[in-house]
Amino acid sequence: MGYIKSVGTVIIYIGFFLAVITFLPGLPPEAEYSEYSIKFPSDVQLKYETKTRLQEPEILFSGEIKGPEDIASFNGEIYTGIRGGYVVKIEENRIKPIVKFGQKCDGLWQEEKCGRPLGLKFNDNGELFVADAYYGIFKVNVNTRQYVNIVNSSEPIDGKTAKIFNTLDIAKNGDIYWTDSSTDFYLHDGMYSFFANPSGRLIRYNAATKKNEVLIKNLGFPNGVLLSDDESFVIVGSTLNLKILKYNLKGPKAGQQEIFIEGLPGLCDNIHSDGQGGFLVSLLAPVDSEHPLLPLSFIPHPYIRKMISRLIYSIEVGKYLTLKTDSLILRMDKTGKILNILYSENGDVSDISSAHINDGYLWLGSPWNDNIMRIPLKQAFPDLIINTKSSAGKEQKQKEPLLTVSATPNVKVEAKPMKSTIKQDTTKPSSKSTIKGQTKQEVNSDTITPKPTSQSTTTSTTTTSKPTSSLPKASTKEVKKDNLKKTEKDNPTEINKDKFKSQVKSETSKQINDARSKTKSDDSVKKDTQSIKSKPVKENEDKTKK
Repeated sequence: MGYIKSVGTVIIYIGFFLAVITFLPGLPPEAEYSEYSIKFPSDVQLKYETKTRLQEPEILFSGEIKGPEDIASFNGEIYTGIRGGYVVKIEENRIKPIVKFGQKCDGLWQEEKCGRPLGLKFNDNGELFVADAYYGIFKVNVNTRQYVNIVNSSEPIDGKTAKIFNTLDIAKNGDIYWTDSSTDFYLHDGMYSFFANPSGRLIRYNAATKKNEVLIKNLGFPNGVLLSDDESFVIVGSTLNLKILKYNLKGPKAGQQEIFIEGLPGLCDNIHSDGQGGFLVSLLAPVDSEHPLLPLSFIPHPYIRKMISRLIYSIEVGKYLTLKTDSLILRMDKTGKILNILYSENGDVSDISSAHINDGYLWLGSPWNDNIMRIPLKQAFPDLIINTKSSAGKEQKQKEPLLTVSATPNVKVEAKPMKSTIKQDTTKPSSKSTIKGQTKQEVNSDTITPKPTSQSTTTSTTTTSKPTSSLPKASTKEVKKDNLKKTEKDNPTEINKDKFKSQVKSETSKQINDARSKTKSDDSVKKDTQSIKSKPVKENEDKTKK
């Protein structure tokens, strides 16, 4: 009897304690808790469309990189933001730091001091825009390493301060569409956002007026954002609501929002273009109606969510709670129809937050992994690579009559026959940084002198010059001196035009035959032979004596 009484007393005390935790006003974390609902995915659709194409990825820089959350590329060069606050460039055999917006910190546990670059996006001029979760939005010149603060984290927007600068996209007119994942919690306390009411926003930064405008409110931890190819609308992923919203920018519905797709089979993270007018959506953790995530199960019960949130906060474990699950990658068309759902059956690919196409590979980023992964595009999306090749073929055919010059042609030299042949790569820009794991022979064109041949050949070299852009000078408050260092030239094979001043002359086969048919006297032949032996031969010039 005494035992039962003791158990009952304990239950009463625990119940009283939980009631105080739940209903006592003013206890942290401060947020709103009310009932709302979400639509769970269709399990039938998920099983029907899922494909196992994420097997055996190539793992790069294992143990050398922490949390490459998002991936962006320009002219074939890969950039990402990592834990510790740095934006880095992924090169062939190393990770090259480019810029850091945060302060000097002692370790990853001081994330709010270090800074945390999340979303990255290049504009058409090669300027990199970065959303740092704690410090705001920056514009970076990756060549000079100068940066300017575009949106400051301390600036109130529509009466509320952005707490998590997450992802962004850049319009052609310079406007920035970006997501504020929460107005209640910072990133290191982001777990509490799963229990509180949605407070995220889709915001547009007007480049002309330099003002921010809230387009959509009360989103459940909004993450990825991407403009359509024609910029008639922008889509934004509402992670905790398992849906993607569409905000119309043009047409009769301009200024209105609508559901692009709901009932996603996972937590939506970054959104990238598939290069064909569609979208690649990374789902960080799979969700279905039978196995929902614990926070999603409590959505209809606001008091339980409030109690759990306050309990977690009281023992300070919120910042250490992370999700470690398999991931999915969705490919959708511009209407929101799911075309493919990819996953890894054996768990090779997990915790994926970004799926970016570059140089025939699908690059995979993660907020927690200590590596960066890639999978051949022909393995992940066979139909996509076929369409890409077809489009590239048509484009090449249209540009065929044009004479262009390549910044870094692949040159193959054979010394013995004294012939130089220039091997041209028409499918890939050769100015790309070769990533670790690829085998590619690099030849420094500055050290190669073209050798004469018995026949002059006309070689057309194609070059896509790397676009450079200068940033407007920022004030001393906006630009950090330690980041104004000039970047060394990373392209050792850049052609120096001054080294190739000799002009190539072409002759038709008829002229060559005519020249050969003319006879010379024995003395003139000897003189010619002696002159050839005694004098150096000019580069790329054929002497034909009539």
